Amino acid sequence: MKQSLHSFGHWAPFAFCALISSVALYASRSLNAEWWMGPFLSFLPMCFFFVGSATWQMQKEVRELRKQVAELQGKQTGLHAPA
Repeated sequence: MKQSLHSFGHWAPFAFCALISSVALYASRSLNAEWWMGPFLSFLPMCFFFVGSATWQMQKEVRELRKQVAELQGKQTGLHAPA
């Protein structure tokens, strides 16, 4: 459960941006907005998606490295234990 909450933290900005962009895109249709507003609002969530995927991948690597460090420390203390 704790790991899934940490994973959601990386995707929350993307979800928020997608929600806000879709609301703004829908509103801009009726407001006769500039020509660039549609593509801008459509592609804006992609920025947050790519950042979220990069930070998620880095966090995954950090968890794996911590696991390896813990295993190595466990082996090291096992070797130095009095016999």
